[in-house]
Amino acid sequence: MRDVPLVADSVASPRLVYGGLDLSSDDGRDDAYTAIYFVVAGSGSLGRVTFEGIDAVRGARGETLPYDIRQPRQAADWVFTVDESLWLAERHHYEVAHYSTPLLETHQHYTFAFHDEFVEAIAGGIWFDMADSARPFARPDQHPLARLDPGPDRERFRSPSGIEWELRRAVRGDADLARDSRLCSQRIYQLNLLLDGRSSEGASIWLRMRNGRTVSRLVRPWPGGEVAQREGIANPGDFEEQWEAYLAAVAQRRREMGR
Repeated sequence: MRDVPLVADSVASPRLVYGGLDLSSDDGRDDAYTAIYFVVAGSGSLGRVTFEGIDAVRGARGETLPYDIRQPRQAADWVFTVDESLWLAERHHYEVAHYSTPLLETHQHYTFAFHDEFVEAIAGGIWFDMADSARPFARPDQHPLARLDPGPDRERFRSPSGIEWELRRAVRGDADLARDSRLCSQRIYQLNLLLDGRSSEGASIWLRMRNGRTVSRLVRPWPGGEVAQREGIANPGDFEEQWEAYLAAVAQRRREMGR
């Protein structure tokens, strides 16, 4: 992959952190998430890879990659995707059989090569950042998968069904979001319900580029899932019908509950 923003040191070993157990320390609580830590070439700083939709990870020793790399490889190349991956197919069949969750259209098999070892992952996307050396296991700041802050440009609306809601926008411009969506989904809008004095995410619009195709998706938080998608960079108006239908359903449920 040539669009990776950081290059791992060719000699230093990585550290793979996997699991969901939060740990307390003298500095506070660290949130648990899966990540690969590595030394950045030329600087000695601590780099980090985090994942979108992580399904599986594994690591092994070895100087030679276990897969043939079709594209020409340069000295700085260290992140690869595996075509026709048997491991991805295996995980896909498992997920479909047990959870009805297909992976073939949404996930990739990534391989990260280091000096005498490599790490592999099945995930929907990857993200690179610099870890805080004082708290390396703290959750990344400004991660594309994080919820959007309200910000000064948020807008408030009232639907025809009587539900109040709030629109939050990503701070970065479309060009940056489109570029970064080659690696990981980018949240470009967040649509929040304003109910009973609380603001909570009702849906978000995500941008992702795969195989040269850029798609925007309207997604509701678990267990909602994807509601609709559009080609290119969408705006909330492109999903107005689906969003208003959801608000009407929320209004109906609240009436039935006497609210």
